[in-house]
Amino acid sequence: LCCFGALHMLNKIPHVDDDDEEQLQSQSLSCKPLFVLDLTSVQLLYIKWTLVLTIFYNFVVMLLIRAQYLTHFDINLVTSNAMLLIGAALCLAIFVDTGLLHERLPFVESWCNQFIVGFMYLIAIEVCISVVFFLIHSCQ
Repeated sequence: LCCFGALHMLNKIPHVDDDDEEQLQSQSLSCKPLFVLDLTSVQLLYIKWTLVLTIFYNFVVMLLIRAQYLTHFDINLVTSNAMLLIGAALCLAIFVDTGLLHERLPFVESWCNQFIVGFMYLIAIEVCISVVFFLIHSCQ
């Protein structure tokens, strides 16, 4: 749910290309975006796709954990190591994205900035917990 909330907030951030200097029209939203942003469209696309991949990763983690504990399915070492590497890469990318968002502050209201940064840190912690689960499973 945090990934969907963060994606919703990221979709409210307008991107300003280097060539595009015109002002964006203000929308009647509770979180009004700033008009001058340092975030490019490529950076926003990177952050959004990182969250989409995190949604898929969390879904696969949920399926593997449920299969292991409910049907006595054994996760093999290759799957565990692959999930460990993918999770570590996603976690690193999310921490970098969160630092970028925390540094740039894309919204006027401070609670909107705290909201999206909090969501991103919560998502990163959740992925870290999944990585620790697969690390423990790989060591056994």
